[in-house]
Amino acid sequence: MDATLAVDEAIAELANVDLAVTEESAGAPSHYLREHRHEYVRTVRDIVKARPPSGQPVRVLEIGAFFGAVCIALSRLGYKVTAGDIPEYIELPEQVARYARHGIDTAGIRLEDFILPFADESFDVVVMCEVLEHLNFNPLPLLKEINRILSPGGLFYLSLPNYARMKNRKAILRGNAAGITVDEFFAQLDPKSSLIANGHWREYTMPEVRAMLEPLGFRLQDHYYFSYGETLQGSSVKKRLGRWFYRTFPTLKENQTALAIKERRTEIVFDIPSTVHRELRSL
Repeated sequence: MDATLAVDEAIAELANVDLAVTEESAGAPSHYLREHRHEYVRTVRDIVKARPPSGQPVRVLEIGAFFGAVCIALSRLGYKVTAGDIPEYIELPEQVARYARHGIDTAGIRLEDFILPFADESFDVVVMCEVLEHLNFNPLPLLKEINRILSPGGLFYLSLPNYARMKNRKAILRGNAAGITVDEFFAQLDPKSSLIANGHWREYTMPEVRAMLEPLGFRLQDHYYFSYGETLQGSSVKKRLGRWFYRTFPTLKENQTALAIKERRTEIVFDIPSTVHRELRSL
């Protein structure tokens, strides 16, 4: 079975499962999964290429597993997978049972606590796609924790929006916000709204990603930009021009992916204030 087939089978199964967290999100999962299919395929394909299944099970943690398309696909391909997400979602009995049917463990994680509930070197691969930009706190202690739970030579697969993309550049030139808007501030606090983590509190350029990861013990093995425009089909002039533009100017594409290798444990110590974490602790 290849990555594409594994993802398509996962999406087909999830289309028949009620994954709605709120009444407002009813009916959304199938549309969401189809819309992001090419990203799931890209992620699974990259991981299979970088860390192919072998005699020893490859231990994978996905942070922000959400509906679980990547987790289920990797499990089908022979990986030992743990799905991590906020406890309110991932610890629902129906979610635990659904993941368990695929041999996938679940773990409730509060990233704002800065401490991941896993022992040192518990995983060979940590996947974090479209998560970092949603964090409204300093991400460095979390990235250090990811280094801690990775085995030596382990892979940190990080995919996130590219802050330098064309859309953001246009917004800034027009004097508009390129990140979370004031309207989203209000929506997140509105009891009638289901908006919880949709806002991008902080996006990053690739030089910033490198500047965070390398001091924390990672080596950037590979990095590339990708664009939704690259997935367009057809022969229209607009689509052809769109594909040419993004291939010519890759740093203007919407998204970026970094494959970072754990080379060492960092000696940097972070002081985590007691106002941020329940237990005063230096990481």
